[in-house]
Formats: sequence, structure tokens, C-alpha cells
Amino acid sequence: MKLFRVISSSGELSRRKSINAIQEAMVTVNGHLILDPFIDIKPEDDIRLDNKKIKYNIDLTTILLNKPSGYLSTKSDEKGRKTIFELVPKNPPLNHVGRLDKNTTGAILLTNDGNLSQFLMHPKNKIEKEYIATTDKYLSQKNINRLRKGIFIGSNQKGRAKIASQDLKKGRVEVVMILKQGKKNEIRRIFKFLDLNLLSLKRVRIGEIKLSNLAEGSWRNLSRKELNFLAKIQS
Repeated sequence: MKLFRVISSSGELSRRKSINAIQEAMVTVNGHLILDPFIDIKPEDDIRLDNKKIKYNIDLTTILLNKPSGYLSTKSDEKGRKTIFELVPKNPPLNHVGRLDKNTTGAILLTNDGNLSQFLMHPKNKIEKEYIATTDKYLSQKNINRLRKGIFIGSNQKGRAKIASQDLKKGRVEVVMILKQGKKNEIRRIFKFLDLNLLSLKRVRIGEIKLSNLAEGSWRNLSRKELNFLAKIQS
């Protein structure tokens, strides 16, 4: 396995940050400073990042968490607020794949596979993500068409979404939205620029990985079918 992959697979750093750390002279192998991220590493090699021993992690793990509202998508918070890492196993160390903001609920992946994380987060790969947004009125056909083409949402960016359905439930409208990009707070910004109230937001699908009946605050390992999906899209 390449040196940068050993570090990213340990859960310490992302793929890109692992490469940067090596090139910035932060990594030794068997006591020797190494600047080449792409050298081959053996399981018995002693790898250290800032003198911290890195475990050669052959077993890659990816899990799905149903994130509750009120939790931050980060490993720690200087203000002591709750984070999603309080809800998942500490071993092996995992990294979150992308983020859901504090008040958004639903599907978020965590993994120690740095290559997978990088692939899923890269905009060019256009992984579908499905959300249920709750609002107080239907989107007009005009706005649905505008969203398909893209609307200005500030910071010189456009927000795009496919509206799959709209249903009235308990006096509120549930809008199923499908996005293929991951701009920060994109759906909240879309609703703001459409002058619509966003009452709640839940992500229910990432590619072919569905939240289904996973309880809020719970996590599960991916199924063989879901792992095969991830392997297929990376091949």
C-alpha cells in the first residue's frame, strides 16, 4: 500500500492532507524522513506522523449514521457542543464524508478509507444525494424549472436540484429533492433565494445507500450490495 494511503486509511488525515503532511516533512518510516507520498509500505514498517505511530490498517470500514438534529459534523468542538463522533464507535478511527449542518438530519457516511472519502466528495463525480425538505407551501412549476437549470444562491454560485415530488402531510409540504453537487448549505440557500420557509431538512439517500428505517442517532455497517456499489463507481 502507498504511504499516503496508509495514513489516510488510519483515519488520522484525509487523502489530500496525508499527501501534504508527507511532503511537509511530517512523516517518518522506520526512523527515516520520507517526502514521497507514493512509496510502497509493508505491514511491518514503523510509520510515524509527527512522532505518533500510525497503524497499518488493512481493514477498511465504512458506516452509515442517521444524524440527529443538534449534532455537529466534526470530530471535536471548542465550545463543547455535541458531535456525531459521540454516536459512532471510536475504533477504528473514522472520518466523516462531507458534512450535514447542525440542524439537518439524516444520512452521513463515516469511513477510514481516504480514497473513498475523496472520491465521494469530489464535485466532478456527481454522486446523487436525496433530501426531504419540509416547507409551508408548494414550489411553483416556474421555480421547479429554475432549479433544474440552476439559480443564483450568492457567493457567485448556482444551486441546482431536481424536484422528484411534493406531498402535503399534516399541513406541511414535503419536497423530495435530488442534488449532485455539495455546495455549503446549498438547500438552505436555495430556499432563502426562493423566499420559502425551510422548516426541516433530512438527507435520506447517498447514491444507492438509503437511510430506510435506521433509527435517528443509530449507525450500521454497509451491506454487501452497498459496498459493491461504492467499489463499482470508483472503478
